[in-house]
Amino acid sequence: MDWVELVNMEYGECVVLGTRRGEILMVDCGSVNQTLRDGDVPLSAWYETLGERYAPAQDRYFLLTHYHKDHIAGFFKLLDREEGYFHRVFLPQAPVDETGRPLLLEYALFAYLFQPTQSEDYRVNTACVRMFRTLREKLGEDRIFTLGKGDLFSFGEVDYQVLWPRVEDFPFDGEIRRASEALNVLFASPFQPACVKRFLQRKEEFLSLYLRCCQNFAQGNRALPQRRREDLDLLEEALSGLEALREELGTLPAAHDVREILNDPLFAQAYSNGLNSSSVIFQNLRVGEAGPQDLLMTGDAPPEILWEISPELYDGYYLLKAPHHGTASAHCSLFPDMSFAHILISNGEYHAGGAISQDYIDREDSIRHCTSHNACKWFAASGACCNRLCYCYDQEKGPGLALKCSAAAQGRSHGGCLIRVVTPSGEGACLCDVSPTGTDRRKNS
Repeated sequence: MDWVELVNMEYGECVVLGTRRGEILMVDCGSVNQTLRDGDVPLSAWYETLGERYAPAQDRYFLLTHYHKDHIAGFFKLLDREEGYFHRVFLPQAPVDETGRPLLLEYALFAYLFQPTQSEDYRVNTACVRMFRTLREKLGEDRIFTLGKGDLFSFGEVDYQVLWPRVEDFPFDGEIRRASEALNVLFASPFQPACVKRFLQRKEEFLSLYLRCCQNFAQGNRALPQRRREDLDLLEEALSGLEALREELGTLPAAHDVREILNDPLFAQAYSNGLNSSSVIFQNLRVGEAGPQDLLMTGDAPPEILWEISPELYDGYYLLKAPHHGTASAHCSLFPDMSFAHILISNGEYHAGGAISQDYIDREDSIRHCTSHNACKWFAASGACCNRLCYCYDQEKGPGLALKCSAAAQGRSHGGCLIRVVTPSGEGACLCDVSPTGTDRRKNS
């Protein structure tokens, strides 16, 4: 990578890695909000702007870390914008437990079939069910790739290694196991209508075929094109068969119980946490000594997953993408013993979000790049950016205080680290109290 853009999605995420040769790798694109506070811009219009911004790139790659609305909603808008917009899309593989059951995928399938009045949020968060279909229609099967632990992929002459998710024997939360068991028990009786028997048969066919597609579209062990096409045909047939049963399934006495289980706050949260825990985590494959290509992209991975892969992490990185919007609950106790030159934090004002962790703010060895200061306690108390007196080693004229950086102080689009925060107002640097045009925003806060 030669430059990085952290796109303001309010409470959402979109990080774009770019090269001088005109290639981009967009990691996630979504938001839970409808409007950006910066300029009061509707998200729908902002997605269109992003589509135009990156349209000149000769190669556009997209990597989805996990199926949450704040990471995927904009991706669908970009797919709708232009046929074939992305030249390659990387998806997370569906993990399975010790018995080979894809518990998250199965939960999502129940939600997809039995929730008659799904909210937009729920439809997006169960997008894994129809993702192969969607990408085949929008891009074609040759552009679909899946990623799991151990895979390697290349971008901009740099190789990246996937550290997570582990595909087999995944450490699922106990509640998602209980939810899966409870859902299946509802249909365990042999005295069921014929449609239930068809549902159970097609459900197992769909789950099996989905896992086979994940394997055959894998970056590291890709099947021949004919095999991939055949698998997608079978997967589509299985999903269409399930969709044809949806109305009849909704009239069953068990349908009410299914919805109760899906709407149980404990199970719904376990599903959401499971999506976070299965986020794609990747880093560059370091060749030689540490350098500016060293990055750690974490998705929304919780601390326990980062500890799980800790033996494979480097002791320091040039760039860390803070997990789960930089919130305190996702800050990992590994981080204080690791060095980071720059930290990317995608955060915004959202009632169910959380403030930016003080642990990031207190670091003296890192420059923070934040999409918003609306969830920052430091800014609320001081009225100024926490970076102002931080020492930065990536300035054009040599090391110095962040407030001396030409890009930060003068609103220039270039300088030093070449990490920019992209907002409707333009490109900003690391000082969140200075607008992209160089105007001090503290006066209006």
